[in-house]
Amino acid sequence: MKRLTWLALFLAVVVSAVWVAAPAMSQSKVVKIGDLGSKIGVFEGYGKYQTMGVQMAVEELNAKGGVLGHRIEIISEDDETKPGPAVRKAEKLILQDDVKLLVGAVSSGSTMAVMDVTKKHKTIHWNSVSCAEFMRTTKFHKYYFSNQPDSRQQANGLAKYILDKMGKKVYLFYTDYAMGQSDGRQFKTAFEKLGGEVVGVAGAPLDTKDFSPWFGAINASGADVLFLAFAGTDSLRLMTQLHSFGMTKKYKLAGIDCFLLQQDLAAIADPMEGFVQLNHFSPYNPDPNMQAYNARFKKKFGVDANIAAGSYDAVLFWAAAVEKAKSFDPDKVAAAHEGMCRDNTHIGRQCIRKEDHQVVMDMHLYQVKAGQNLPIARIDGKDAIGEPMVGKDPVEGFTWEIKKKK
Repeated sequence: MKRLTWLALFLAVVVSAVWVAAPAMSQSKVVKIGDLGSKIGVFEGYGKYQTMGVQMAVEELNAKGGVLGHRIEIISEDDETKPGPAVRKAEKLILQDDVKLLVGAVSSGSTMAVMDVTKKHKTIHWNSVSCAEFMRTTKFHKYYFSNQPDSRQQANGLAKYILDKMGKKVYLFYTDYAMGQSDGRQFKTAFEKLGGEVVGVAGAPLDTKDFSPWFGAINASGADVLFLAFAGTDSLRLMTQLHSFGMTKKYKLAGIDCFLLQQDLAAIADPMEGFVQLNHFSPYNPDPNMQAYNARFKKKFGVDANIAAGSYDAVLFWAAAVEKAKSFDPDKVAAAHEGMCRDNTHIGRQCIRKEDHQVVMDMHLYQVKAGQNLPIARIDGKDAIGEPMVGKDPVEGFTWEIKKKK
């Protein structure tokens, strides 16, 4: 009888231990995601805020139980703003850390290099900062998604406003690497198609310290508008030098969405006064969705958000696709993304276009006034995105040649 009593007690303890351990085990399940971007150098600010957006999304998801019962863990890596290190870090994140999602990189050159890695290893890849048009044309693959308006979207959104409101003759000055070249090509194409005249083009190397050698040609061009395709510390140096030469007063100025982060504008408010750019975020936009997002971001980090808000949305899109697919399998998750829409994001409704995995969303034109990006026009997403061009060369037939008008 005693033996039966002890046996019953032993079984009760075992059952109790299993019952207690089961929830603990489920809570211990972890899924990893990779955050890859510039942590130092020209694009350091963009990488920093990309990481913050990812962190905020993961914190909110984990507070609700994670994804498929897994707590999400972030592994961040610095790509040094170079394709070589970006590829090595992407391989490390995928093969060593076993991430199920990779967000990044920041520079277009690095992102395109990483796309080869995510394609090879069938890894879901979200881009939220880079804007070269190749990523949804010749480089596109089924595991790649983007909620960053690429150079074609930006050009379509900017060209008409510049032609109607700012001037018909534009000098195009760009940073001579993937991002700047792409933005320059697409703007030149869109502006000329509308009847505008590009009176000069020039490219300066990434991380140029002295831009004055290009100023003579700009001043001799007869331009009304100076369109600038630079980013980060290059933009800061360029605007400071243009201002010291009196050129910020001589020309109307416009540029790409990532030209400068809102956080940098106050430091060069005078040079940037009147600057027009297309963007999908500003803490000074009164839109309720944008203000709600910025309030959460500022409460967590103590600073305003910026265009890297896309990294936050990318993580939430991925999590929703995983839940829809009921799996982390990349093929199932990729398919679950297609056509998915999210409402009440910082930019309102966002939908993933099936053909090229580009997010369709409304965007705004902003003008800098007293160091603040203030909205001046809204662009419907379907009017800017352009037709799908997967597999087509966006450079075919393009020329930097200046077409002189008679």
